[in-house]
Amino acid sequence: MNVYLPIEVKVRELEGKALLALVAAERGHTVILGEKKDTLSLAQTSHLPPGIVHDKSLTPGEYKIKSYTNLKKQGHLITGQDEESGLLDESFDSFAKRRFSEETVSMVDKIFAWGGHDQSSLQKIYPNYADKIVATGSPRVDFWRTEFDDYYKEAASGLEAYIFVASNFGYPIDENLFWDKIARLRQAGYFDRDPGMEKFMYENSAYQYRLLHEFIVMIRQLSDTFPDRKIVVRPHPVESIDAWHKLLGEFQNVIIKREDTISGWIRHASVLIHNGCTSALEAAVSGLPSIAYRPIPDEIEREIPNRTSLHAFSLEEVEKMISDILENGDTEGLDKAEELSNEVIDERISSVSGKLAAEKIVDEWINIAEKANLKTSSADELLAKKPSDTVSLRRKLKRQAVEIRNSLMGISQVKKNQKLLKSDHKFPSLSDEEMQGMIKKLQTTLNRFEKVKAVRFGEKSFIFFTDH
Repeated sequence: MNVYLPIEVKVRELEGKALLALVAAERGHTVILGEKKDTLSLAQTSHLPPGIVHDKSLTPGEYKIKSYTNLKKQGHLITGQDEESGLLDESFDSFAKRRFSEETVSMVDKIFAWGGHDQSSLQKIYPNYADKIVATGSPRVDFWRTEFDDYYKEAASGLEAYIFVASNFGYPIDENLFWDKIARLRQAGYFDRDPGMEKFMYENSAYQYRLLHEFIVMIRQLSDTFPDRKIVVRPHPVESIDAWHKLLGEFQNVIIKREDTISGWIRHASVLIHNGCTSALEAAVSGLPSIAYRPIPDEIEREIPNRTSLHAFSLEEVEKMISDILENGDTEGLDKAEELSNEVIDERISSVSGKLAAEKIVDEWINIAEKANLKTSSADELLAKKPSDTVSLRRKLKRQAVEIRNSLMGISQVKKNQKLLKSDHKFPSLSDEEMQGMIKKLQTTLNRFEKVKAVRFGEKSFIFFTDH
């Protein structure tokens, strides 16, 4: 079979999708991984032979339905796993209604759930398609497991034992303006599928502004309290790094970084500080102590990730907890937090042990590919479909022309922001050195994939195949 793996947000998706590509290629299949223009866009035309297109979400909308219709016309199978996960709220039902629909679920061949929690909700809401929904776990979670520790043995930016602050303030400092997000979600039908969502966005935005200020004050205080300890602030993928620098100010021992995936940063930290962030679930699996900083307790907070952590309600409490962890490697309440963490992980995340999620997904791909009699193209056959330098140049010139036209015509900021997020912000680049280095680390860490090769396909895409 051929597999096409589109990537939207590089720092979030690349490692997990690369692992999927390696597992599939090791088993004799050919995979194209990369930016959507070289995967999803090409697959919608007759440019690429029939295969499996693995989508990052099944969010309904005119473009999505048109895309799936075109993929089906070209003979492709479609699978999906929502990269947003939806695991941070007590119930998955609202997420299942916002990010899925009867129409999109009916069009795909398999949906891969992160665990039993989202699987059961999806099966309840879309009972006619319950057999399509499989709890495989996520390849992103595979990297949380202890057998991947050696993959991250080289510390990010050469730093070790830092205080790690994971930011999750999408509303106040998102690269997209708040009103543009409201307009986009309204146009995409989110508010029709979840009538309470629009009001919640306003309430959450107001709360996040207040909480962001408390985090700014906390980081400044921690910089003074622990002058010999580095403090790493990692903005969420949608957040503006420039905003963090301007809001926080310059402190000698505070570093604002988003390079590399969050897993590498978690592996070399001494403690994680967050509020309602997925990083707390990863820290729980990876064995890193975490603190949910809750200076403004509110029902709007996401209880699930906070439940896996110690709770600090003041600067004094968070400083004491950090001191205890740094000095003693322990603090009162860690055992209880670990117990609650295990309950959350067991319910919501499959494949933290045993068979890798990537293996389970490839198993499902092989089953549906065999039933559909999908063929496997050689790497040479797919490389013959590689976008030419002329096509790449034409794309680049077209983008530049649109930008110039928009500037001259005074096109609204929303289009500029959307273009930023769709290109350089979400997927800035993908060099040969970066991809080959990732493959080499996975080969060494897992002691496998020795015969798998990856060669460049497009500006931000590669073909994976077995070198016989």
